[in-house]
Amino acid sequence: MTLRPITGSDARSPEQREARARLVGLQVLRFAAAFAVVLFHIGSGLQLKFGHQSNMLGMGAVGVDIFFVISGFIIAYTTDPKKGAWSFSMRRIVRIVPLYWTLTIGIVAIAMIRPSLLNSTLVNGETLLKSLFFIPFAKANGAVQPLLFLGWTLNYEMFFYAVYAVCIAMGLRGPVPPAIVIVTLVIVGRFVTVDNIAWRFYTNPLILEFVFGICVYLLHARFPRLFQTRTKVILGIFVASLFVRELTPNLHWIFANGIPAAVLVAATLSWRPRQTPMIVFVVLLGDASYSLYLSHPYIVQALVAALPEGAGLVPQVGVGIAASVISIAVSILLYRIIERPAQTLLNGWLGARKRNLPAAHATP
Repeated sequence: MTLRPITGSDARSPEQREARARLVGLQVLRFAAAFAVVLFHIGSGLQLKFGHQSNMLGMGAVGVDIFFVISGFIIAYTTDPKKGAWSFSMRRIVRIVPLYWTLTIGIVAIAMIRPSLLNSTLVNGETLLKSLFFIPFAKANGAVQPLLFLGWTLNYEMFFYAVYAVCIAMGLRGPVPPAIVIVTLVIVGRFVTVDNIAWRFYTNPLILEFVFGICVYLLHARFPRLFQTRTKVILGIFVASLFVRELTPNLHWIFANGIPAAVLVAATLSWRPRQTPMIVFVVLLGDASYSLYLSHPYIVQALVAALPEGAGLVPQVGVGIAASVISIAVSILLYRIIERPAQTLLNGWLGARKRNLPAAHATP
């Protein structure tokens, strides 16, 4: 039994509602990936404050890899090239920009009130504009991050969307042409050295994880029987890949992170859980995963900073639990008061504009 798509005031496009109804497991995985990143930042925050030898929750960083693979799959799964590059681009902008811009402006407000809280983050006109329009730049500490530091992953997302939109505009329909463009860029980037931050950033092999998602989609579309009722088998392959990772410390990132993330995404595609209250709640958390991903670092930092020096293990664990719970609560709030209303408003505007286009073109 699958979850029913939300109707009425739902902010999602028809393609998004269909994907959500069919791919419940992927919704659950979206939350799991976001929460893994939350755990990673809890561990890194405690490590920095108390001098722990390592980040005990370091494995949570794989959540970013999972997000990229999911994105590649979802874009290939839901995009209808017949609707054109404009429709595709606007749908993606509506999904990404409202919350990201809101939280970025929040960082600007913090810079005006308590700049000491932002460490190496310098807020000025240039860094603000580059952050808002997804242009990579280096901070004082050398990190290529926008003002809202986790937005570095959104720079990759928006670049992927741009490649996809250009391919649609050129009549290169389907997910294969964008995948070829990305693979070509990465290959060229290995041989052509350019002293340019954007060039180095967008030819980073990490962007291949979008292609992994596209590959999962192509396999799922061409050989659906490979995925039917095989969740446990594919999960077994995923677990085996983790063992290989642990036994091979110097394993290339493609095998250490990218391929396991792709296998895990594949494992969720045939999972059809019963519609229990718990599943409904976790699907809601999947909806709010974008808000959770972007907002949690500042909650984690604030709570870890509040711990007294020399705090023991029990207070540290307590802060970790509190940070997790508060981050999830805030993400649901942000989803309901910013993400969903913004998508409803903008999708409604796009729909009205589309309906009015024929009349507008007919006007002399």
